[in-house]
Amino acid sequence: MWLIYALGGGWGHLTRAVALASVAQVDRPVRVLTNSAYASLIAAAMPALDVVMLNPCAQAELTRRAVQRVIAECRPECLVVDTFPRGIGGELAGVLGRLDATKVLVHRDLNPRYVTSAGLREFVTANYDLVLVPGAGEGLELGDLPITVATTPWLVRSADQLPDRSAVRSVLRLSPCDDACILVCASGNKDELDWYGAVYSAIRELNGAAPVRVVSAERPPSCAEEHSICYWPAMDLFGCASVVVGGAGYNIVRECAAWGVPLVAKPWPRMYDRQELRARNAGAHARSTIAHAPEAAAKSALEHFERSVPEPPRFVNGAIDAVRLVARFRSN
Repeated sequence: MWLIYALGGGWGHLTRAVALASVAQVDRPVRVLTNSAYASLIAAAMPALDVVMLNPCAQAELTRRAVQRVIAECRPECLVVDTFPRGIGGELAGVLGRLDATKVLVHRDLNPRYVTSAGLREFVTANYDLVLVPGAGEGLELGDLPITVATTPWLVRSADQLPDRSAVRSVLRLSPCDDACILVCASGNKDELDWYGAVYSAIRELNGAAPVRVVSAERPPSCAEEHSICYWPAMDLFGCASVVVGGAGYNIVRECAAWGVPLVAKPWPRMYDRQELRARNAGAHARSTIAHAPEAAAKSALEHFERSVPEPPRFVNGAIDAVRLVARFRSN
C-alpha cells in the first residue's frame, strides 16, 4: 500500500494528493491521510478513494498521535509526504528513520526561512529516498538535491477526464445565450470569503449583464444564491470560464495554465507558501495578472471577459509521470 500524507487543513495538499492517488490506485491500494476541513466533500465526489480524515480542529498533540497511529497500522510500502518533510507538527521526524518503506517527498515551494530554520536540506537528504517537484518553479529550495526529480504539474483531472461543456453549463446554470462566464474560485481560509464576495459585488456593479459565478464550499457574503455553486474539483468548470478570479495557490495556478484560461490572482499571505512569487511567475508565462483590491480584480476580470470559451486542453498530467517514477524507483 502507498500512504499519502496530505495534512495542511485546506484544499491544496489534499487536492494534490488526490491527483497522485487517482493515478496510483489503478495498480495498487492507496490511502490518503488528511486533516482538511474539505475532506468529506472530496470523498463524496470520489467515493472510490480511500481517505482517512483526521479532525481539522484537533489539538496538535492529538493530531501527531493520530498520524503516528495511522502509519503504524497501515505499514505502507511507500510513504508519500506532501510539502512538509517533518510533518505539519514535526510528528514524522521520529518515524521516518524506523519506517521500512520507500519515502517520497512532494516538494511544493517552501519559504526559504523555514527551510533554513528547520534544517530541511539535511533532514530530507538523511530521511527521504526520492523528492518529486510537481512543476517548474516549485522546487527552488531542494531542487538541486541529487534525489530530486521534476515533473510537469500534477492535476486532479487528466485532459481526457474532463466533463463536456453541456454538463458544465448545467452545473453553472448558465443561460442559453451565455457560453462562458467569469468564474470566482473562493477557496482558501474562511476569513478570506469577504474578499471574494466583494469581487463578485464589484463585477455586478460594473457590468450587471456579465455572467459571474462563484464556486466555493461556503457561499461568500453578498453573493446571490443562484450564482453560488458548491462543486469540486473546480477545474472541471474552467471549460465554461473565459477568466478565473482566485488565489495564487498551487492548484488554481496550475489548473488555469493547463486550460489556458486567464487568472486574476490575489496572492494570500501564507506561513510556508509564497503565493506572490507563484503569481508573478505565472504572469510571466501566461495571461495572468495580480490584483490585491477587490475593485481591481473585478476590473481585470471584465477586461479579460469574452463570451467565448477556451479550446479543449491538451495538457499532460504530471501525476502520471510521478507515479511511474515512484514505481520505477521501488523496482530498482
